Formats: sequence, structure tokens, C-alpha cells
Amino acid sequence: AALAEMPDVEKEADRILKQMSDYLDGLNKFSITSHSTIESVLDSGQKIMFDHYNTGAISRPDKLYFTRKGDAVDQSFYYDGKSFSMLSHPENLYATVDAPANISDTLTWAINQFDLTAPGADLIGKDSYDKLSNELISGFYVGKGIVDGVECHHLAFRNTEVDWQVWIQTGDQPLPKRYVVTSRWTTGSPQFNLEMTWNTQPDFSDDVFKFTAPEKAEKIELLSNTVSH
Repeated sequence: AALAEMPDVEKEADRILKQMSDYLDGLNKFSITSHSTIESVLDSGQKIMFDHYNTGAISRPDKLYFTRKGDAVDQSFYYDGKSFSMLSHPENLYATVDAPANISDTLTWAINQFDLTAPGADLIGKDSYDKLSNELISGFYVGKGIVDGVECHHLAFRNTEVDWQVWIQTGDQPLPKRYVVTSRWTTGSPQFNLEMTWNTQPDFSDDVFKFTAPEKAEKIELLSNTVSH
């Protein structure tokens, strides 16, 4: 039904994207390490690239932990099914607020409430296919490529706002290995690039999702735009 509304999306590209989403939906517990780069365009038109290294742990349906450290931010996020906490390490500031009852709703809520820019969030929540295929204009199978020594299907898509590409591991574990988003309507067409390593059999306890404020940390009110891009 979705494909019928997307006549310019090739069947093979749609099939592999759906296969990836179904596989991710079936994972109840996993961890991710990733390296992301995001381009910022100066008024002069010159691009500046910012790097971040990210680590995450997910236990569905209602537990998530992520830490992001790099050029622009050094932050950690905790979600235990009831509360969402953010810790900014350099300033030793933190905030805790009530959150929705599952990971997908919490991610959507955090993005909307705090203007959080998180392109990779579409790959973490349930029903990633619905989110990724929303408002698609076109999509096609580029071919096979290698990411971090792993053979992948390379797919390219376009929606109303951005062009995006995804490299999906071949075989019986169709995990996304690289995700690239290009902002078409922003001057300079800046890109976001995410390279991911997945562990589908992680060894962590629920303690990782529990937030405890560090010594001498100051509690603040989490307002819109508090979370760094």
C-alpha cells in the first residue's frame, strides 16, 4: 500500500528498506557505537565539519541511554520509562523531566519539545519504515558497497526536504551501517553522516539507564533549544 503511493520508488529499494525495518523492529535489546559528522555552512558559504562519537544502549520498549561527545557537544541522555534526563558534562548541568511511556514516543517528543536534531533517531524507534518512507518522492537501488569491511546494499532516496542514503548489511542481519542526509533547501546543501556498529547481543544491566546526578552537578530546567544540535 505504501509503495502504491510512491510510484517513483523502485520495488527492490523499498523491499530492502522494509526488510531492514522489520529486522530492527525485532530487536528487543541492542547497543550501538557510531561516529557522526555534521556540516555547518557559514554566511560566507564555507562549510565547517563537526565530529562526534556516540554510544547507545536500548532495551525495548522503554529504556534508552546515549552519550555524545565531540566538537560541539559532550552530553548524555537517560530514559528509564518514566523520566528523560540530560547531562551536559563540561558545565556539570543536568535536567530531568517526565517522559512518554515508550522509546518511539519519547524520541518524537524530545525532538519536538526541545528542538533536538537527531537524524539517526529514525533508525532506533519502532516502525522505522513508516518514518523513513514518509513523503518519499523517489528511491532506487544504487548497488553494493563496502562499509567498514562489510558488504552492504546501497539505497538512495529523496523526500520533500532532504536527500538521504542508507547502506544496509547484506545477508540475514540487514543492519544499517551508514546513513547520510543532505539538506537540499539549505544553502550549501550541508550533510549529516552516521557510521554505525551494532551489537545485537549486548551485555548490560538496566542500571545503565538510571540517571544519578554527579557530585556538585547543578539542576536546571530543560527548555526548548536547551539540547544542543
